[in-house]
Amino acid sequence: MADSLRPAEAERAARTPLGLNIGVGAVAVVAAALVAAAVPAPHEVWRWEAVAAAVAVAAAATVDRAAMAAVVPLAWLVTDGFLENRLGQLTWHGSTDLSLMLLLLAAAGLGLGIGRVGQVRRGRRRRGR
Repeated sequence: MADSLRPAEAERAARTPLGLNIGVGAVAVVAAALVAAAVPAPHEVWRWEAVAAAVAVAAAATVDRAAMAAVVPLAWLVTDGFLENRLGQLTWHGSTDLSLMLLLLAAAGLGLGIGRVGQVRRGRRRRGR
């Protein structure tokens, strides 16, 4: 059936479903939060960076902007509820939480950029350039 599709339609059909990409990001965020919570850190920023790294890796692996639009708020909620506060309590800390959100957005953007560059390079290798 993929042979009868136009190139753009074939590419869309070959993509990983959005729900799976969100799941990959969610698992990465929760795993990073568990590791960050288990390791004592003198400053919260070290814990945030573990979650931001997980967001970046998930973004690079999936290269799915829509999935990252769901994963970044999830990462913020997990970080705020379990790494900044305890027991899942969500509170707004003003500029601290704004900095956390910007860190997570930057990590997602960086991961998406790295993943896209990887896609382009693999495409060029397949075409023989």
